[in-house]
Parts: sequence; C-alpha cells; structure tokens
Amino acid sequence: MIYSFVLIAHSWLRWVVLLLGLLTLARSVRGWAQRGPWTATDRKVGTAFVGSLDAQLLLGLLLYTALSPLRPTSLAALKAAMPVAALRFFAVEHIFTMIVAVAVAHIAWARAKRAPDPTAQHRRAALGVLFTLLIVLAAIPWPFLAYGRPLFRLP
Repeated sequence: MIYSFVLIAHSWLRWVVLLLGLLTLARSVRGWAQRGPWTATDRKVGTAFVGSLDAQLLLGLLLYTALSPLRPTSLAALKAAMPVAALRFFAVEHIFTMIVAVAVAHIAWARAKRAPDPTAQHRRAALGVLFTLLIVLAAIPWPFLAYGRPLFRLP
C-alpha cells in the first residue's frame, strides 16, 4: 500500500517539477531578454522548482532503497540487471541521471542568486533550468520507450 502511494506521488510530482521548471525558465528568459529586475517572485518560483526536484528525489530514493520491487538488492542483482534494458534503466540510468539533474539545478540556482547583476541572474537561471529540464526529460520513462511507464498513474 505504501509502495503504491509513493509511486503515484512520485509519478504525479514529475508534472509539478516540469511545470515549475517551465515557469522558472520562462521568467528567466524574459528577465534576461528584457534586462528586467530579479524579483522576489523570480526567487520564489526558482526555489519552488529546486524544492520540487528535491522532493521528487527523496520519493525516488525511498522507492529505490526500500519500496520498489525493481530495486537491486545486491551487487549480483545489479550485475544481472545490466543486460536487461528496463532493469538497467531503473537500477542505474534513471537514478544516476536524476541525481545529476538535481545537482545541476542546485549549482545553477546558487550561481544565479550570487550573480553580480539581475541580467546575469536571469541568464544563469535560464541556462541552468534549461540544462536541468533537458536532463530530467531524458531520464523520464516516457510511455513510448520500451521500459516506459504511464503518463498518469491512478490509485
């Protein structure tokens, strides 16, 4: 039961991450292009994006380490999973890529907040969020992939 709840939450939270990422990207690109000020709303939206990524990572780690039947339980199980694309994706590729995405988001957001002027803040935020979103999009198990999952999980 807890596995299903966490899996559904993890599945639906991806849409929050993507929407907040797109909103942050749009605000940052607009601020960069218009040389606009770095506002409290820019800060809040970007912080919400990074926070949603953190929450998504925590749910994913809970699935990976404790709840999922696809988690590797030993080094031998991990080695056995490598030739099977779907198992390799969830045992190694998905988790590794998402950890990289969270790291990129945190580094980019910290650099954006410390930039010397608002235009640089928007530029750093836009590029960081863009790279983060590209990494996240590459690591989502889209339904059209061999190891894909549904776009919307239902209870």
